[in-house]
Amino acid sequence: MDAFFNNTISSAIKQSILDKLMVEVEANLGTAMTYTLFEYAKDNKELFMENQPVNTVTSVSNSIAIGTPDVPASKKKDKKEQLSKTQKRKLADKTDHKGELPRGWNWVDVIKH
Repeated sequence: MDAFFNNTISSAIKQSILDKLMVEVEANLGTAMTYTLFEYAKDNKELFMENQPVNTVTSVSNSIAIGTPDVPASKKKDKKEQLSKTQKRKLADKTDHKGELPRGWNWVDVIKH
């Protein structure tokens, strides 16, 4: 509830949401409830936020510079990472001719002998 995108929610609304979720927790005590709590929150999001005041944000960006074209702030091209011959060889040894790793490269043996 303290994440940056919840900053616009008032603390009273946050507390009421937590109280309602605690009621659900007590109702589902003894069972696996993580998915149930998320689904309850998604289903009742309008109910949770009905008392939240609406904040309107207006942006003023009507200033236009006449006679100057839009120039990007950075004219530098992004440099690609340069690999050494050894690094290229190791990469080629790991991958097939398309540059993809072979099937099963990340499989784990279940039985160790």
